Amino acid sequence: MPYKPLPVLSMALCSLGLVACSAKSGTEAVQPSARVARVSAAASACAADSSWLTSSTLPSEVPGNQSSCNFQQFMWQSLLALVQPVSSGSNMLQFETWMPSYGIFIKDGTPTPWGQEPPTSCNIQPNLAITGGKTPRLYTDIIKQAGADQPLMDPKGNFVYYGMSVNQSVYAMFTSCQLYKANCAGPLKPGNQGIDLISKYPNLALPDTAVELKTSWMVLDDAAVASGLYYVVPGLIQYKNSPCRQVSLGLTGMHIVAKTPDFPAMLWATFEHRNNAPDCSNTSASPPLGGAWNFYNPQCTNCKFNAYEVGKPAQVCRMHPQGDSATGVFPGGENCSVNPNQFACQANTQQMLAESTAAINAINSSVQSLIQANPTLINKVWANYELVGNVWTTGKTVPPYLQAQAGSLSAANTSMETFVQNGVAAVSNPYNCLSCHNMSGPSDSQNLPPVGLSHLFDEVQMPGGCENGALPTACNAYLNNP
Repeated sequence: MPYKPLPVLSMALCSLGLVACSAKSGTEAVQPSARVARVSAAASACAADSSWLTSSTLPSEVPGNQSSCNFQQFMWQSLLALVQPVSSGSNMLQFETWMPSYGIFIKDGTPTPWGQEPPTSCNIQPNLAITGGKTPRLYTDIIKQAGADQPLMDPKGNFVYYGMSVNQSVYAMFTSCQLYKANCAGPLKPGNQGIDLISKYPNLALPDTAVELKTSWMVLDDAAVASGLYYVVPGLIQYKNSPCRQVSLGLTGMHIVAKTPDFPAMLWATFEHRNNAPDCSNTSASPPLGGAWNFYNPQCTNCKFNAYEVGKPAQVCRMHPQGDSATGVFPGGENCSVNPNQFACQANTQQMLAESTAAINAINSSVQSLIQANPTLINKVWANYELVGNVWTTGKTVPPYLQAQAGSLSAANTSMETFVQNGVAAVSNPYNCLSCHNMSGPSDSQNLPPVGLSHLFDEVQMPGGCENGALPTACNAYLNNP
């Protein structure tokens, strides 16, 4: 989704050059011993619940006293609910039944009814011999990443493909309000004309049960499929106007964005395959699951790290492990020793970041151990994924300006935000989902209504709608939802 500048309150401006990362590069933050010592025992002991392994019920609110651990528990419980089979013996998972963006935002006609498979531009007859009798159940033609608007190519020369989908409550809101039509969507799509939602519907918001997903997939060869390291689906991919191809796709990442009554700016979490990429501070590390890194080639000695080069595989490393803004690689090398006054280096921020990192590490370990110990309850492949970031705002703050943000202030997925882990030109650390999903309107003095936190409206294609200058009356249920 295209980058939008962050409001002035939320981020200082500076020039940024994405440079090569290497072990002991001199751009790493110094981690004070006091920062580690203050991490609460509750965060470092953050544990999963065995009931999550078999429950398809999504949590409706962050549990407990809403400690850092509680937020990480909310998201791991969500992921495990999403990967439950839709019925006993089915190979279809819950999240695979959600409506893809191309089923809502179409050029003509109406959105695909909920529960039906939307049509695609693929006109090929699936070869079930290749897929073991399984009908392809994922179609995607999206290769450009958010922010950078550039594709990620793996070491074998294949593009990574992306999918976007929503749960039924989001689908109901988009269709009730006819936000799939250009005139109704108005400024929710950048540069689009239409009704003035900013002045007429300033409180238009997603329902409290809204969940949006974004997934990343790499093309797998037979050996990678047989390795058992990936969640694999038979899929159809298409690049520009080229013919569709039937391939095996391995899941490499998933964003989960969930709204609850206490978090109107939503919770923004991201999961990755554990073999995606090493930390920039330790590029000599071996892949934790064995085999090879998905997006890092240790044999390439002159590759530029996290830089897009046309027609070349990307050399990827993680700039901020667990989205911790006070550690890792800083823009321009200005870490907390060089520039101690930046927001990520303030004592309270560092304490919060330390607790978030400890909780993420603890819950990942707990979930992975739980899955491995219960192979009859859940597919063990899910132990090969980990939570790498989770960010939200405190005090029900909307818009989500920086000083109200908590959690992984530099959350980024190496398979989805490869080239903007430290932001884009003229933006400094911290940088995360809320740097773009900020409700920024057509001008610096305007904020979109809260529904504008979603960038799915970039996909609007159908003209017309709302000819009387107002949203449909069926949309009234979403107008007083702050």
